[in-house]
Amino acid sequence: MFCERPIALEKDVLRRRIYAPLAYAPVRNAAVVPIVHSECLMLASWFPLVWRRRQAAVEFVVIRALLNDQGAQPPAARALLPLLLRAYPFVFDPDHPVGTDTRKMLDDVFADAPTDVGASITTVNRKLARATASRFQILDRFADEAAVTTAIGNALADLDLLEPWPLKFDIDGHHVETPDLMVIRPSAFDSGALGGLLETWGMPCAQMLGLHRISLFRAGVLLAAAKVFLKHNPVIVPDKSGETAGQPQMLSTPS
Repeated sequence: MFCERPIALEKDVLRRRIYAPLAYAPVRNAAVVPIVHSECLMLASWFPLVWRRRQAAVEFVVIRALLNDQGAQPPAARALLPLLLRAYPFVFDPDHPVGTDTRKMLDDVFADAPTDVGASITTVNRKLARATASRFQILDRFADEAAVTTAIGNALADLDLLEPWPLKFDIDGHHVETPDLMVIRPSAFDSGALGGLLETWGMPCAQMLGLHRISLFRAGVLLAAAKVFLKHNPVIVPDKSGETAGQPQMLSTPS
């Protein structure tokens, strides 16, 4: 899941301070973030909601930008954060599937843009501070809904109802690509192939499928934002690692 250097919440780590999510660069800049079904209504008005191929599995994600930089996001939506980003710097243990019993950890990342003094992880009585407890609740909500969200995505893949979505553009000589994305085949909406999924999972499935289809048109907004960003930031070091949830974009420039 979304993290860079997760560490256990124990010993001296519990004495650290945490800050608002936007104080951390990974939160501000992450272009692609895993989400769950209840987030669709909030996010679909601004961003495409699609699936991403991850080895043998697929995960439901939101595309916040075509590049891993806050400047490439639509300005009016930069404070609209998915659940995993709202809970940051707390994350799930990346070595285990997300579930209600998955261990919570701290991403060991420096807050480079704090706007206040922050809050301690625990109180002097070694109890969870209010800021910690509220972010743990957000992670709990994500974990509660992850199983259904994943099951719907896996069912779509098993029924061969997903097809590649080549989100790539040439912008002023820059080739910008977000790889491994998948969308529901348009024919599936007319053939009745989705009926069994709706019967099995009900409203969560209906929200995911309907808002997914509508949200694809928001790719135009992301393209416009990327054009403005690259116009004012023509020299960028490409990030082609593709190893973390927030860094799957590839950008190449002319030699």
